[in-house]
Amino acid sequence: MSDSKKFLKAITSGYAFMAFNLLVSLWLVPFSLQHLSRPEYGIFAICSDLLGWLGLTSLGVGAAFGVRSGQLMGSGEKEELNLVASTAFFSQLMSSVLLVIVGCILYFNPNLLFGDELSTEHIEWIFAILIGGYIISFILQPMNSLLIASKQIHVDNYLKFGLLLIRTLLTVALLSSGFKLFSLAISSLVATIIISVITWIRVKRTLPYIQISWNNFRSNKLRFLISNGIWFTLGGLAGLFIFRMDSFMIGKFISLSTVASFVITAKLYSIADMVHQQFFNTSRPYFSQLYGKKEMNILGKLYDLAFQLSFTSAFIMSVTIYLINEWFIRLWVGEGFFLGQTLNLLLCINFILQASVLPNRILLATTFYKNRQHAISRLFEGVFKFGLCLLLVPQFGMASIVAIGIAGSLIFSNTYLNVLAGEVVHDKLWEKMLPFLFLLPLPLCIYFNTQMISFILITVTVLGLLYFTFSRIKKEKEFLNPFLTPIYAKLFKKKLATAKG
Repeated sequence: MSDSKKFLKAITSGYAFMAFNLLVSLWLVPFSLQHLSRPEYGIFAICSDLLGWLGLTSLGVGAAFGVRSGQLMGSGEKEELNLVASTAFFSQLMSSVLLVIVGCILYFNPNLLFGDELSTEHIEWIFAILIGGYIISFILQPMNSLLIASKQIHVDNYLKFGLLLIRTLLTVALLSSGFKLFSLAISSLVATIIISVITWIRVKRTLPYIQISWNNFRSNKLRFLISNGIWFTLGGLAGLFIFRMDSFMIGKFISLSTVASFVITAKLYSIADMVHQQFFNTSRPYFSQLYGKKEMNILGKLYDLAFQLSFTSAFIMSVTIYLINEWFIRLWVGEGFFLGQTLNLLLCINFILQASVLPNRILLATTFYKNRQHAISRLFEGVFKFGLCLLLVPQFGMASIVAIGIAGSLIFSNTYLNVLAGEVVHDKLWEKMLPFLFLLPLPLCIYFNTQMISFILITVTVLGLLYFTFSRIKKEKEFLNPFLTPIYAKLFKKKLATAKG
């Protein structure tokens, strides 16, 4: 199967799953709220964010291996890939001991996260179940990286349909039986076990030359993975400060009930983020393999196209959500969960800024280009947000969390990451910053404070952005033809079949 067909299958199957997942999650939230109190729902949101922090224990080995495996598959160095794969696997296995220690600490001291407001019974067992499932997926992370590097993303998407169905049915059955938070934890663990077994079998069958053995463990490969991965770890730590601190701050300084309202107000933006990442993260193995083949001209064109599409798609999704969010939440879960248009607009702008830099992060990560500067700049952004939140949230509330995130993104990610990415592909900074001018009209929506004016203003801005985007994409028509040809061929065959029928 050609790369373009694999890419198309990964995209189409990914979005088919996203649509299915969207429908299920939109139905499951109000169903869960019928069986859980707002504080309990807030606790589960914080627990989910906690799992993101646990990945730091690998020192970035898994992330570095994900990039290196794609490069080695691109260059065809199977023996080297075997050594690096075994080293990464046993490194993850050893790091899992730290996860067990963290799990024990939280098991005996759950109040470290929630303070005195915590009243949920058996919360320590909920932690144990969630962390146990995470440890399983953590150990097998290198196996999943191999499948992604070999461009089997579409197979993962097919499997996710069945897993989501199993997890949802199990959650509904347990919630209906009165298991409360245990329902969400147990269903998560069962899904993790199933996908982990399938992942191991797939690697054995589709990549038979991969031999995971302690005899293939190499200390020099581990040093390579850690020396590069440590910067991924710092970048991951920064990402946690940037993306995973909001619920903690609200739960600590405001209330656990408000966490639930915040999560629901931001729900559509979270869904949009998953939709956005589904497309652009699919390009990661293509970036790394092009770099492994030293095809820098094609890599540069792919990056330019990804950057423009990333900003435009994020902008359109975000402003659409801004216009319908209040209406949607009232229809979805009822009155009292929407936290106001000011916070809604801040979430809108924040999503655009954070999503638009994803191609920059992909390019820098898949080429190992200036990992140190990349990670440190992200860490500065995370510390900037965390420090100011500690100072301002108690006084100014939730809106300050998102506003600080916007300021940090503009100062760090949206400027410096564009500089670094431009050095890889020889792009000019001012050309990359032009799309950000389309953000300027958005604050006027709050000033006018009417739905009709906001709709007109956003519509005109979107039309201008679309014209700007298409004019830039037209310049890359020759580059796009190999990707578009399979689509044209399928459409043409369907037309022929219809005509003959």
